[in-house]
Amino acid sequence: MNARLRLEIHALLELYLIPSLCALMPWWLGFRWLRFCSRFRRLFGAEWQAALVQARQFVQIDDEALWARQFRLCRLVDHADMYISMTRSNRWLKTYVDDWDQWPDIPEKAVGLTFHWCPGVWATRALRQRGATVGAISAAPNRVAMGGALLGYWYARLRVREAERISGHPMMLPEGAVRRSVRMLGSDAPEQVGFWVCGFLDVPPGPRDPSEPVEIFGRQGQFPTGLIGIARLAKVPVVLITCGLDLRTGRRRLQVWEPRAGDDPKLLQDMVDVWRSLISEHSWGYFLWLVMPAWMR
Repeated sequence: MNARLRLEIHALLELYLIPSLCALMPWWLGFRWLRFCSRFRRLFGAEWQAALVQARQFVQIDDEALWARQFRLCRLVDHADMYISMTRSNRWLKTYVDDWDQWPDIPEKAVGLTFHWCPGVWATRALRQRGATVGAISAAPNRVAMGGALLGYWYARLRVREAERISGHPMMLPEGAVRRSVRMLGSDAPEQVGFWVCGFLDVPPGPRDPSEPVEIFGRQGQFPTGLIGIARLAKVPVVLITCGLDLRTGRRRLQVWEPRAGDDPKLLQDMVDVWRSLISEHSWGYFLWLVMPAWMR
């Protein structure tokens, strides 16, 4: 079997066949199915092995085989969530996501931050259930980012389409996103009421991206400030949102931090400290271990 065919078969199994079956089952059974499949070392083989190499440099991992299985399970749940979201109403959110309705007092408009830690689809669903329209900033799907598989690229396209459906707004590409976001957050138009700009804080900064120095695991590093800059310019608060995963039960837990002013000088370091705490305590849930060196000076 040639390498190209093996790549597409892996994508078919990991991104389509295994996770999509969860949409045909009640979640308690679907989660058992995913836990069973996570035993197979070849699933996400290159990804979990590379992640483990990086994670060992920053956090303590006592049982590497168990960590790898937990990492694979979290990836499977992340992919399964797309199919579940496509086929389930908000009853699923209210049944399986703890604290989905526990929100602090937040203005109608804000910048929402999150991390590449544990599946996040249901955080978006919870925010929409609260009445917000979510303008997510994200790079366009590309085949290289999906491991080079054509099926991976089409899966990413499908995921973007579902994200746009549940957020109520088209995805915004990073190019020109600051100007568009500030304009929409500052608009009094009826369609912009309750508008949030959301994105991932833990994206390695490029050469032209604004960033600030922070301390990461006792080392000096750089974190991007584009999203925080939007909050500063639009004069709206910053709200951190995460959605953890319980590997025993498959339940999720939404956590929403108190709003912070975008011009708070301690904001970025405080957010990085939360990020470091999350990926230290549940390191198997972090999806970007491979690019960890990109934040270091």
